[in-house]
Amino acid sequence: MKGYITLIGNRIEITKEFGDYQTPDYFAERVCQYIKRELKLEPDIVFEPTFGLGSFIEASINVFTHVKSVFGIEINKDYFDISQKKVSQIANKKDVDIQLFNENIFVFDFDNIKNHISKEDNLLIIGNPPWVTNSELGSMESENVPIKDNFKRLNGMDALTGKSNFDIAEYILLQLLGEFKNYNCTIAMLCKGTVARNIVRDAKKFDFKLSDIRFLVFDAKNVFGITCEAGLLIMRFGNEQKLFCDVYDFDNPISKKRTFGWINNKFISDIGNYTQRLSIDGSCQFEWRQGIKHDCSKVMVLSKKHPDGTYTNSMGEKIVIEDDYVYPFLKSSDIKSPIITSTTKNVIVTQKKIREDTNKIKETAPKLWLYLEQHSALLDKRKSSIYKNAPRFSIFGIGDYSFKPYKVAISGFYKDPVFALVYNKQGKPIMLDDTCYFIGFNDFKQAFIVMLILNNSVVQEFLKSIAFLDSKRPYTKEILMRIDILKAAKNISFDDLIATTKELHIDYTFTKDDYNNFIQELSLDSLLLIE
Repeated sequence: MKGYITLIGNRIEITKEFGDYQTPDYFAERVCQYIKRELKLEPDIVFEPTFGLGSFIEASINVFTHVKSVFGIEINKDYFDISQKKVSQIANKKDVDIQLFNENIFVFDFDNIKNHISKEDNLLIIGNPPWVTNSELGSMESENVPIKDNFKRLNGMDALTGKSNFDIAEYILLQLLGEFKNYNCTIAMLCKGTVARNIVRDAKKFDFKLSDIRFLVFDAKNVFGITCEAGLLIMRFGNEQKLFCDVYDFDNPISKKRTFGWINNKFISDIGNYTQRLSIDGSCQFEWRQGIKHDCSKVMVLSKKHPDGTYTNSMGEKIVIEDDYVYPFLKSSDIKSPIITSTTKNVIVTQKKIREDTNKIKETAPKLWLYLEQHSALLDKRKSSIYKNAPRFSIFGIGDYSFKPYKVAISGFYKDPVFALVYNKQGKPIMLDDTCYFIGFNDFKQAFIVMLILNNSVVQEFLKSIAFLDSKRPYTKEILMRIDILKAAKNISFDDLIATTKELHIDYTFTKDDYNNFIQELSLDSLLLIE
């Protein structure tokens, strides 16, 4: 990947760019020592993709005693030249054949390597692929990006929206797994925790047989100067497929911290803790929805209405528009308390359902239409592919559910899952942004009970056992749809719910009969769905 190199005497200084974090020599050697000591591995062949300054190539030659051939790929010509000179001198001393390729790994022909090794050779693929996503590279106008295919095998809208974003390291790892799945191969790569999880999660989609998967967490701040969960991901091919990953501390690899992966066709963040919460894992009786996606807060997000009848947009402009398309609005960061009945912002809602014709705004709200046209340069350049061929000034994440008077909502971002009952005591329903998830209700009491159930410790602990709390967005629709609210209700007594109201410091306005009726109705609805 791209970076800038400055030579100061014999010292090389690198300006990091595009996720390019060169592995310190000492740490590369520690990784190789771990592989030799704990895995009892002595490779015949070493291959480092995206080798940068070649720290893993050098460490492998120094640590392992049976290496006969080394291969490497690096697109950066400056890195390539420096590494070739350095590692060639080491390889010559130890009689190791070395072949380095100054090429792009995304279009590289791996037969250039496979033609020189046998399937019986003990192959170690080791390295540190770039720590950046494809969308970040795209925004930097980098040419060194993967071919834009649906390699994660996403369906429908998922392939068009945020789920199609991925870490470059994830792409490279899946590429390597596919290329070398029939070889006697061990892969050991430094990567973010999200990459390790995604590889294990998606392994079911592919025909990889990984007999050993482990992730050794290290301090990325100390090694690379960045703050994120990171580790050494090790995968070994074998005869049986293992769909879970054991997590260790790299500095103390004897004691296992936890295990994540697949159990009973469910993907779990902490299998040991999950087995105690198994009883409420299932399918939610209500549909979790995502809030409004508009991708242009400068234009679409407004202040509360001023006494003089005007609004102020996010650029500080004072505007006069019709109220018909303006709704109270909450962002993810506003979801902090269990009851929310007011907002400090508004949002323009141009449609009541996806792909609804927006031209009618010209007639029904001409001032709003003029405002949107005046800011069309911002709205028309929204990058997401979902806006292509959509009506002008479209939004997404909108439907009948958006206009329900009561919503139980959660921010997707925060580690502690706070569920809020959101409603407007008078006037229009409150809208949420697309970093929030919610269930819409017509009945206050039903929404109130669901909010209490979700904030009860039974559900809270269950969520923490299946969600990855270090993720940018720990709580997604997939996670939330696994909460079987009926099962949860049967595990939570009326007295438990009353205790929850006290913990949340809210007054309760329901009776034991209300709770029993809620469970009975939900049970009946579930039976009707089964039939």
